[in-house]
Parts: sequence; C-alpha cells; structure tokens
Amino acid sequence: MTLVDTDPRPTAAAPGPAATAAVRTTGLTKTYGGRTVVDALDLEVPAGVVSGFVGPNGAGKTTTIRMLLGLVRPTSGSGTVLGEPLAHPARYLGSVGAMIEGPAFTPALSGRDNLLVLARVGGLPTARVPQVLERVGLGARGDDAFRSYSLGMKQRLGIAAALLPQPRLLVLDEPTNGLDPAGIAQMRELLASFRDEGMTVLVSSHLLAEVEQVADHLVMIRRGRLVFQGSVADLVATQHPRIVLRTERPEDADVLADVAAALDWPATSAGGEVTVPLAAGTPDGEAFARAAELNRRAHGVGVVLTRLELERPTLEDAFFSLTGAGSGDVR
Repeated sequence: MTLVDTDPRPTAAAPGPAATAAVRTTGLTKTYGGRTVVDALDLEVPAGVVSGFVGPNGAGKTTTIRMLLGLVRPTSGSGTVLGEPLAHPARYLGSVGAMIEGPAFTPALSGRDNLLVLARVGGLPTARVPQVLERVGLGARGDDAFRSYSLGMKQRLGIAAALLPQPRLLVLDEPTNGLDPAGIAQMRELLASFRDEGMTVLVSSHLLAEVEQVADHLVMIRRGRLVFQGSVADLVATQHPRIVLRTERPEDADVLADVAAALDWPATSAGGEVTVPLAAGTPDGEAFARAAELNRRAHGVGVVLTRLELERPTLEDAFFSLTGAGSGDVR
C-alpha cells in the first residue's frame, strides 16, 4: 500500500513584499440605480504575476474589469493602473492589452488580416502582427480565414490582438472558456510564459482548478466585496488538510476511528471511510508521520486498509469556504 499525496501541482512563487502594484484601487465602487455592483473594493495586484480574479456569478468581476479599462466610470473610489490614475485611462491604456467576453473578428478575413485591421485602426505598428501570431502559435495559420479556426485558435487570436500594443498589463476574461483539455493546457503554458517575461496578467475565470495551476496571486470577490487577495499558496494554507483511510470491512471503520481518538486525533467514520482532520498549515512531514502511525495502529488491531491518503485542500475548497457559494455559482 502506498501513501498518496493528492496535490501534485508545483508551488508557485509568491510575489515579494516589495513588488510594485500593477493595479491598485481604494474604495472602488459602482452602483446602478439603487444596486451596488462593486462595493468599496481595495485591490493590489503586484506587477509581474499571473493574478486570478474569481468570484460567484454576479460578484462584480466584469464590472471591475470594465472600470479598470476605462469602459465604465466608477461611482466613487480611486486607483491606479501601471502607476497612472484610474481617472485618466488614456495615460495607461496604451500599455494595456485586453480580451473581454471573447474575441470578435471578421469571419471572412484571415487571422493576419484581422490583426492588420486592428493595428491600423489603433495606430499600432503592423510589424507586430507576424510577431504576435508566432507568439501565440498561429504563425502557420495566419493566412487562414478566421471562420476556419477552432475555438482554441480563436481564443489565441484574441490574445494576439491584445498583445499588439506590447502591453505591460494583460487582462483576459475567461481565456479558457470552451476549450478542450489540450487547449486549456496550451493556454496555461502561454499565460505562464507571459509572466516569465515580466508581464502582469489578470485572468478572470470560473475554472478554479485552472486558476490554481497557473496563478501565483489571487483576487476573490463576492457581491462586489473583496473576500481575499494574496498568494494562492497562502490561501490554501489556511484550509485544513486531512488523512482519509478506508477499511477492507466497513464495520472496521468505527474501530479505526476509536484508534485515532485514542491518539487524541478526532476522527469521523462513514461508509467504511475514516477522516482525520489536521490543523491548517500542518507540515507534510508531520502529516505523513501521523498517517504512518495510523497504519501501524490499524495493523495492530487487525484492521486491513485499502486506502491511506493525505488530501490537501484545493483552491476550490478555499473558495467555497470563504464565499459560501455552491459549485454551480462559481464564475
């Protein structure tokens, strides 16, 4: 029997305390009529990170992004983007790239021609077009009509358009929406490469597992209010890991739970499975030592185990814990 660690993901490096903020807001608020959509939001997104922006449906994510991009005027509050005041978006938008609510292009034009149109309209150098096509992996398909592109290719062309101004800040709304597993993996690698080049990437997504894979910083909101911001590792560390054991005979689960209780490790048993919760932040060494001790004690009382596993909490666990949202609400 092998003790399984169910958290194989790499640990992302947390941004340093002295990191410069790419986005900072104070009391950012937006109301429509009598309804407050964004409520006194204080954001601080460090430069040079991939920051996941998550929250339940209707949390205010899209409205917040629109205010950062100068598309919606805040009701109150202030802030800076790339060091320039939010009240003067013209000062920073030239260094911001964005893909909001999916890319929109002319179906009959090629990917290359679509980008050429955008570059000319935006007063950007057309020499950037072949560069960004290569950057997102569409160099060989740039002359094909947009309508022939797969959904993943369309998403990548949208990112290519956002890269035209050579942005220091890239804002992407649901970049993996509708992609198959291979497309999601490619998008993950692309976002990580942008961070590695020093770009700040703000990603709004409802796919929490994907945010956990690529993001090293997180902003979580609910009902327009900030719930958490900081490193993903710090958030997950506030949750409680647990040891899960399954007995060969379901009736032995209660015996094993009593064994754990005798060690002063509270446990619950149900359906032949025993769960032993651990304190938040329990080091791996201590968790594995407890699991090994439970294995020895189980053998000592004649209980055969078919499962012995350390389960670390995921970003999704932390999200539900902090927001109280159901899985169908994540967006």
